[in-house]
Amino acid sequence: MFPHPAGALGARRGWAAPLRRPRVGSALGSVSALALFLFLPAAAQRPATAPHPGAGVQLRGQVLSGDGQTVPGARISAHGGATTRANQQGRFQLRVRQLPVRLRITAAGFAVRQVLVRHRGMVRITLVPAPVTASVTVAATGRRQAVTAVPVLAETLGPRRLDSAPQINLDSVLRQFPALSTYRRSDSLNAHPTTQGVSMLGLGSSGASRALVLRDGIPLNDFYGDWVDWLRVPEASVAQLTVVEGGASALYGSGALAGVMDIVSRQPNRTQASVQTGMGTLGTGVVQSYDSIAGRTLSAGLGQQSLTTAGYVPVPAPYAGSVDTPAGVSANEFAPEIRYIPNSRLVLSLDGEYYGERRGNGTRLENNSTALRQLALHMDLQAGGFWQGSLFAQSETFASSFTAVAANRDSEKLVLDQRVPSQTAGAALEWSGSRPTAWGPVHAILGASYLRISAVDAELAPLNPTLPYTDHAGRQRLAGAFAEGQWQPRTGLEFTATLRDDQWRNYSAFTANYGPTVRRYTDYPNRSSSAVSPSLGAVWHPRGPLSFRLSAYESFRAPSLNELYRPFRVGNIETLANPDLTAERYRGYQAGADWRLGNRGLLRATYFDGIVSNVITAVTLSTTPQLITEQRQNLGRLRSRGEELDARYRLRSGLWLWASYVHLHSRVIAAASAGLIGRRPPELPANDATLRAVDLWRGWDFSAEERFGGAEFENDLNTVPLPSFWTTGLYVSRSLPYHTRWLRSISPYLSVQNLFNRRYAVTMDPVPNLASPRLITAGLRFQLGRD
Repeated sequence: MFPHPAGALGARRGWAAPLRRPRVGSALGSVSALALFLFLPAAAQRPATAPHPGAGVQLRGQVLSGDGQTVPGARISAHGGATTRANQQGRFQLRVRQLPVRLRITAAGFAVRQVLVRHRGMVRITLVPAPVTASVTVAATGRRQAVTAVPVLAETLGPRRLDSAPQINLDSVLRQFPALSTYRRSDSLNAHPTTQGVSMLGLGSSGASRALVLRDGIPLNDFYGDWVDWLRVPEASVAQLTVVEGGASALYGSGALAGVMDIVSRQPNRTQASVQTGMGTLGTGVVQSYDSIAGRTLSAGLGQQSLTTAGYVPVPAPYAGSVDTPAGVSANEFAPEIRYIPNSRLVLSLDGEYYGERRGNGTRLENNSTALRQLALHMDLQAGGFWQGSLFAQSETFASSFTAVAANRDSEKLVLDQRVPSQTAGAALEWSGSRPTAWGPVHAILGASYLRISAVDAELAPLNPTLPYTDHAGRQRLAGAFAEGQWQPRTGLEFTATLRDDQWRNYSAFTANYGPTVRRYTDYPNRSSSAVSPSLGAVWHPRGPLSFRLSAYESFRAPSLNELYRPFRVGNIETLANPDLTAERYRGYQAGADWRLGNRGLLRATYFDGIVSNVITAVTLSTTPQLITEQRQNLGRLRSRGEELDARYRLRSGLWLWASYVHLHSRVIAAASAGLIGRRPPELPANDATLRAVDLWRGWDFSAEERFGGAEFENDLNTVPLPSFWTTGLYVSRSLPYHTRWLRSISPYLSVQNLFNRRYAVTMDPVPNLASPRLITAGLRFQLGRD
């Protein structure tokens, strides 16, 4: 489901809500809107009026993070005793005795800052993130907490780590998390979108995701197919990204089988613009921007990304033939937002989105396209706790063509042309609050959600003259409710318990085959099911640098309409649908220890173990030199266990090292076919590791990344091996500050993906398809705005 459990914004009599940033929708920017932005006056705050003699000085200001986000709840104290807190827009008022005065600002997740204020007027204070040991997330438990204070493994990426990544697409950036994987090794710049399902903890994927990706509380997972259109998320729009590893259905319902990824967009709280342009090899070009105009009660944001890459020919010589062409993409994202804040207790935002892409998939006749439109309304209300509500509607048309390629790859025939219009609508409402008790503080979250999906897969099969047309149609309805409680019996010890009940129904499903003289109609019975998802966790911080966490959970994933009713084909692998699929269910636990290295770093070790029942995977039915036929089936049971090690350390001011390693032991332990027992899940390496260094020095930003991907198998029978690989990325930029009326800085940058041009196989279907060669991108970043 799509609810995003909320923290809270303030405190009231009785139940009270801890502070957190209000959720708003995507706030991107566009080059076309930049001209409008430059000629509009800044919606600045009015300067403070002169105080009455002897009454002191009234200061007004706003607390912001380094990426321009507001910091609600920041505590501002003046030398001499006056203290206040920033409201949910980050604004504050403080009366001091006289000027100049020194202010001290503190906020969860940020380093303490002291500012000397010499003059009256609007004071804008920018905070920098605290040391990495204090990164903050709300995705793990629904509260704003440090990642070391939640019972499951969680990690956050802020703007600094995102901006310095060598990759230009988000899914490639996320591969620095070794426990996170997509169905294929290739990335969203070149891969078919239906191969971009994401998973964690060694559960693998089958195109459909086994982890939920949220953007501002609404799933980024395709509602029809459960894959992820990663190019819908430009880097310029992201304020923070959190990855939570562990069953999360107790909070989020279906889809969060192995974890959740939470993307928080930037907010239109300042009049500003951020623009990034770049060009590179492989015919690559990108323009993305984030513009916003902020007033006292009304703010607007507008976002855009245009990304194009001509790509490369995936099939290498000597296998490539005359039908092989480059695999590339042209994608456009446009996302406006209007935010209305009538008072300090209520925030309303209306978000729109249009996303369109066209892809060439490596041959002359194989291509696909997506056109998506979405409208969402969000509400944050402080009244007897914190209320958060959302409504959204989405319309999408996905189209794809599939061919049969001759053995010599000099000819191909169109075998299937699909067009899938789908409509989705959803709603969610949540309440959260806390209050002290005689047994310690208690925090509670209650929530409910509803989702309705309908789709028709209209197909044309030119090689079947008798029945060339086929329609696969179906509808799905999901509803759920949950409750979570957190109890802190004493300082350093906290328990979390969550319970959710979900009901879903597949209905109005049919397959219609028809041609010039023949019509066939197959009606599928309506099917209903349910799932109860509990979760328990504990975190213990004894005295000293060590802390411990333990959690156990049950989660589930209902099969998507795509898995139930839509067949597809990638290269010479045809995958059949299965209307009899049942939900996957996961039961697991994890235990971990964190060792804080003072202000310099953090070491984390995690062990996880779990069993997936009814795991959905592509099972091989037949194999010929021209065609491999598979079908989605409930395989049986899969056990996945492993160890994950993470380390980060600050060698000196501005120089950080990150290292991550995961070892997976995933095996099929029960299956209808005895030949599958003991086999490894396809597309899942046993070992994965990343090493990353970032150095910020005198306006320079250097980043280097090394990634190792272990050997894996492409198919369920483990007969098609894919070798291990190494890949290296580099990034360098130089910030050149400007002090003009509008222009604040210009930053030229250079990024290199796959520095040593290592070519490794991503699939063998039945000829090799290779990953992208070296990609070099260079460009400029602009920061514009007025105080």
